[in-house]
Amino acid sequence: MKIKTLLSLVILFFAVVFIACDDDLSTIGQSIQPGGDDISAKGDTITTITAATVSFQDSIYARSEYGLLGEYIDPIFGKVKSDYMTEFFCPDDIEFKNPNNKKLTIDSVFLNLQFTTFTGDTVAPMGLSIYEVTKSLEPVFFTNVNPSQYTDNMSKLLGQSIFSIQDLNDTVISSIHVKTIKTQLNLELGQRFYNQWVTNKGTFDNSDSLKKFFKGIYVTTTFGSGSMINAAYTDLNIHYTYQGRNVANTADSAIVGNFSLSATPEVIQMNHVKNTLPDDMLGSSDVKTYLKTPAGVYTQLTIPLEDIVKATGKDRVINAANFKIKGYTEEEEKSKLSRPSYVLFINKDSLPNYFYKKEYSTTSKTAFVVARNSTTNTYDLGNLASVINFYTEKYKDAKTLPNLEYLIIPISVTGTSSSSGAFTVTDVYNLMNPTSAILRTNKENLKMTIVSSKY
Repeated sequence: MKIKTLLSLVILFFAVVFIACDDDLSTIGQSIQPGGDDISAKGDTITTITAATVSFQDSIYARSEYGLLGEYIDPIFGKVKSDYMTEFFCPDDIEFKNPNNKKLTIDSVFLNLQFTTFTGDTVAPMGLSIYEVTKSLEPVFFTNVNPSQYTDNMSKLLGQSIFSIQDLNDTVISSIHVKTIKTQLNLELGQRFYNQWVTNKGTFDNSDSLKKFFKGIYVTTTFGSGSMINAAYTDLNIHYTYQGRNVANTADSAIVGNFSLSATPEVIQMNHVKNTLPDDMLGSSDVKTYLKTPAGVYTQLTIPLEDIVKATGKDRVINAANFKIKGYTEEEEKSKLSRPSYVLFINKDSLPNYFYKKEYSTTSKTAFVVARNSTTNTYDLGNLASVINFYTEKYKDAKTLPNLEYLIIPISVTGTSSSSGAFTVTDVYNLMNPTSAILRTNKENLKMTIVSSKY
């Protein structure tokens, strides 16, 4: 073994031992690239990281596979209201069956919303209204979208209903309880669909031609608060009766049929979210900061790159810069919302279009997915040495190194699991479920322990 490789391993061991002795920081190590035969290592603690709660003004990219519907009031985070607009997917085999070309009667039209998860009260009555979308939905959309611009100021009401979660039909599918909100819509809508089928079947060739005829619906609550549901399925069902031969083939009899369209990931579905936050929630704090979804508030960390380089020395390489942030458990217990399981740690400058362009990468130097440790209530950001070294090199010619502004954003993730059970994240999305977290941001909990070396 070469001497500098051996010395590099010694430095790595020193880094691990140094960090392990710190009660507040994790012990993720990182390899040290050997430079020369003379290697020295030292440890520093940075205490000038600061935190603030920031808001995106309910404007986040939020294409989703489900609709978030309802209004909920939390004792800490205030009120959030959400509704949604959606197109419908047109399957290849859709049809109004009428083999004998005899009279077909539209019997009823229903919109069914199915969900398995919700937040809030099960007994609170809620009023539901469904409007027709009259303007094509945009492929780029944010949660501060104005539904009135797409519905001609809600000029076409299709139907209304009243529900409470406890009174809804409950179906068990593979041990999962599925609840359904059924809202009867205007019979005229079903007749309009059938007339179009008779005069121009090409309308139903695909989803693009369908949305030229019927652009979608807007689903909203008109009264009641205390509940918010995640509508996993939104289905439009047109029930009809037509004449067909009976089983004995001796005479015609009435046969019922169903013309069904669903909102699927292939079409646009967008949530409209409005948060009403407490006046004192936003801004810097050396006590606590906040995370809230959907489309709510995030924590911004300011990492003093200049202070770090001054403390370690410009001629040194940072081998470990471990950091984690703790939840303020006692404060969080006052909220009824659950904690986000994953957050995105991302440079503020890298955020624009990040979700829209699907820029997530496991090799990124500026954005990382962090899972919550539910046992310790922490988000362990791990070893940020690569981040520090990346920006130190990027700004090496600057007279003064800029502060790094990093956001902690709650996300949902998709991924794959290996045979050993290891989970690999493949994509990330803005989290649209109601969640919250309160983070400890006093100096003791915002320390970054650094190990650096010089060759």
